Amino acid sequence: MSDDPLESRINKAVLDFTLGDSNKAEQALLQILEESGDNVNAYRALAEVLLEKRDLDGAESACRSALKLNENDLTSMVSLARILVAKGDKEGAEKASADARVLGWKDELAQDG
Repeated sequence: MSDDPLESRINKAVLDFTLGDSNKAEQALLQILEESGDNVNAYRALAEVLLEKRDLDGAESACRSALKLNENDLTSMVSLARILVAKGDKEGAEKASADARVLGWKDELAQDG
């Protein structure tokens, strides 16, 4: 676990989600965002929780909030593609998937360099 109390709380919410308590995870993440403001990791986790709960509009909104904070976040871009597939937005999902591939290539090149 992280020494950062905020990241520890996010990790606890992710654990709750992993153990099947989506409602508890969602409430914890919403509280974290309310108290601490914008946080990529909290939005990213919230998007996954809401996707699992089939709140596709909420999941997309959380994911786009994460991407507003970091447009180069590969994990959020992949999540956005998955959310858009679930919503039936083929064109949007294809664009997000292509953007994710580009981000992945950039990451690989940065690691090779």
